[in-house]
Amino acid sequence: MPEAPRLARGLLFRHHRDPGEERTACPAMAEAERKTNYDRRGKGKVILFFPTPAYGHYRIELGLAIAVVAAPLEGRYDLHLVDERVTLDYEGEVLRHLDDAVCVGISSITGYQIKRGIAMARKVRRAAPDVPIVWGGYHPSLFPEQTCRSQACDIVCVGQGDVTFSEIVDRLASGESLEGVQGCAFWTPDGVVVNEPRPLVNINEVLPAPYHLLDVERAIELNQRENHEKIRTTEYHSSQGCPGKCGYCADAQLFKRHWTGLAAERVVREVVDLVKRYDLDQVNFSDANFFANQKRVKAICEGLIESDIDIRWVASARPDTFHRYKPEVLELIRESGCKRIIVGAESAAEPVLDLIQKGATAEDHLKSARVCRDYGIGATFTFITGFPHPPGTPPQETTQDLLEFIEKLKQIHPDIRTKIFVFTPYPGTPLYDLAVSYGMPEPRSLEEWADYNPATMKESRWVQPGERRMIEKVNGFYLPFAYPDSNMQRKLAHGRKKWPYRLMHKLARVRARTGFYALPVEWLLFKTLKKETFEPIA
Repeated sequence: MPEAPRLARGLLFRHHRDPGEERTACPAMAEAERKTNYDRRGKGKVILFFPTPAYGHYRIELGLAIAVVAAPLEGRYDLHLVDERVTLDYEGEVLRHLDDAVCVGISSITGYQIKRGIAMARKVRRAAPDVPIVWGGYHPSLFPEQTCRSQACDIVCVGQGDVTFSEIVDRLASGESLEGVQGCAFWTPDGVVVNEPRPLVNINEVLPAPYHLLDVERAIELNQRENHEKIRTTEYHSSQGCPGKCGYCADAQLFKRHWTGLAAERVVREVVDLVKRYDLDQVNFSDANFFANQKRVKAICEGLIESDIDIRWVASARPDTFHRYKPEVLELIRESGCKRIIVGAESAAEPVLDLIQKGATAEDHLKSARVCRDYGIGATFTFITGFPHPPGTPPQETTQDLLEFIEKLKQIHPDIRTKIFVFTPYPGTPLYDLAVSYGMPEPRSLEEWADYNPATMKESRWVQPGERRMIEKVNGFYLPFAYPDSNMQRKLAHGRKKWPYRLMHKLARVRARTGFYALPVEWLLFKTLKKETFEPIA
């Protein structure tokens, strides 16, 4: 591809529409009618929209992505943060403020969230075609030029958004050009301009997320009502990035394997404030790798203990890191209220772990399981099935291999839960490139990416429908009954349901010992009565 001409200290990409692009383009506006002057002088509102991230029924995690970018704007603009899952009349809440809007911001990861973001962008276009639409988040950051070519987008905020989005809004509100704004891409009649990237900012310099701009109470209420949660819980983000180089993870591409964490004192102060303000029972740390720094974790745990708040917390860990923690720190982790760690195991087969550059072994998984058992900490191990392999060759890890390893984990510690995800390649990662080289079709526009759903895609060229059913049946029903956790043990011991549960337990134990899962009458009966399994495949 020839080098594109330079413009605005960035790169100008001239428009080249794919043959099918017009079929998916926004019907409300032709290319010639797109906005060419982003002058929003005299406007004072900023609307930030968080689309539903995944199709189907999932637990609601707060849209902290739009809260973080709103923080530098607070007090200077009239902010309206709208979450499609939480905000009552979310569509009306966006549209009624367009007359005085500087812009509408949309946050998105790859997949279904793009679809919902495009749907809202089209409504904005029809109602107010002069209002610029700014996209941000993982996917637009990986494909800024392609995203800007969509008529659902005018501007892309690339990478960390707190500084960049604030500068974009200020430029729009003052009628200034977006030329030279680091970490910004924008559409022009001559092509898409992609400015030079903005260097990563230490998150200790980032303002705290303004939770009061989000409807935290309604999110808690919905999770209690729809997901049957018995506790009040919300999310908190204490670090950014991960030093790992996992070949399936977009974090390594966006943050260049650089990890930075908030100071322990700030974490404790903000968590204690959240617990008291919203009367929380639990805080979920949404970090990619909360346990990256043992010294910081120790200080956070000590601070939580000294604060004398009654709180439980959950966080993610790498399997090769957690079991190496010092005993005195593990004691503090338990004492400070750690209810459960989320361990990204991904696979138990060494060839697969090498392929994905996990940097951990199956033995690391088992050691972390033993540590959790010994220190009374719950754990959820997540696995991925269906990693790409050359056409015509067998997988390096079969479904049966994976389920047998999961049984080993549950034998070590029954309070271990397991979730199995079907591999869907994330753009910008080495495994995405590998999957494309093995024949996976590659989306060519924002609209095509909208139908590419990593969270819930039911089809995979590397996972057959029968394997999906086997995973749901064994991991989601038989193993939890065969190796009951503390909650299941209570049901087996007490209450009017103890006898049917005991029968299920005995049948499941026999099947687990023999490996015979054909004719699963009890599973089908349970699904009919309960309408769910314990550990669904996603």
